[in-house]
Amino acid sequence: MKKAFLLIFILLFGIYNASAQDSPFRFGVEAGVNMSNATIDNKDADPNFKTGYQVGLTVDYTFMQNWLIQSGLSFTTKGSKIDDFSAGRTIGGNGRGETHTFNQLYIQLPIYAAYRIDVSDNLGVVIGAGPYAAYGVGGKTKRKLHNGVFGDGSTEVKFDTFGNGDDAFEQLKKFDFGLGLNISAEFSKIVVGLGYEHGLLNIAAYDNLKYHNRNVALTLGYKF
Repeated sequence: MKKAFLLIFILLFGIYNASAQDSPFRFGVEAGVNMSNATIDNKDADPNFKTGYQVGLTVDYTFMQNWLIQSGLSFTTKGSKIDDFSAGRTIGGNGRGETHTFNQLYIQLPIYAAYRIDVSDNLGVVIGAGPYAAYGVGGKTKRKLHNGVFGDGSTEVKFDTFGNGDDAFEQLKKFDFGLGLNISAEFSKIVVGLGYEHGLLNIAAYDNLKYHNRNVALTLGYKF
């Protein structure tokens, strides 16, 4: 996580220097709140939203009047809180009366095609859509029992969220890919955005499970 923040900090200095010159590129910073969840294949389970955050750098490239490419690099947290995730799958039990809390930390890169609608001299609305790629850099998943205890007498256990399924069959793959949609209002240099991300890949490490990321984000940014 420290390396991710250091990379963003270094890039920020480069962006600031580049944005001081006339260029089709426009750089910025943003931070926001995530409401993420997952789509799984177990109808007996109950996935719920999990609150997270994101922070990162943005870059817009204007290649035609009012048409642009939106990209950037962000550190973002996703995940879900799923009751009875293991229902019907555990040996010697039905997996009920427990909650899995998935914490997923990503470095994420979107590439959106966007169009800007000029409402006034100081207000523009930008609508963008396209693919994103994300790579998992950390996170812990917690499995908590509400009825009963584990063999060591504890009621919860934690393990690395990303892995190959050897440590726990609930682990996830690091790489994710999906489609996103973002609508933002630009008040001069201040940007307020609302976005949705829909994971296309099954990132469950265990072959017999399915786990797809979903995320809604509200962000506040500044364009240099």
